[in-house]
Amino acid sequence: MKTKRTPILLVLAILVLLSACASPEPAGLTDEQLTAVAENILKAVDAGDFGKFSQDLSDQMKAAFTEAQFNSLVSMLHTASGHFVTVDKPTLTNNQGYSLYRFPAKYDNETVYVTLTFLTGGQKVEGFFLDSTNLRELPKQ
Repeated sequence: MKTKRTPILLVLAILVLLSACASPEPAGLTDEQLTAVAENILKAVDAGDFGKFSQDLSDQMKAAFTEAQFNSLVSMLHTASGHFVTVDKPTLTNNQGYSLYRFPAKYDNETVYVTLTFLTGGQKVEGFFLDSTNLRELPKQ
């Protein structure tokens, strides 16, 4: 009985390793389109343009992210990081049906790491996160 389990366990272990090595599945956009979406969002935040900011967001994100929250974000980002300069190419990871793209973005005072989340195969932003040293040091509001 023990010898029959060993090949099955070995096959299962190989399948787990192969699935872990598979490349992440992208959103339904090319790398150039993804970078353009990130740049449009960051330029809109820098300019305080809520309409332009929300054009690439999913309906759920639009409903969850109010203009008041946007204005608070603009103020916080300008205070902590300065103004947007440029965005670089993203790295991709997948998590539970979502494609997560992490972009390093250059600001006047520091690099801010921007994460955009898409449904795997999707074309609208489902999540938007910013991280940097200066942003983490701001007092909690």
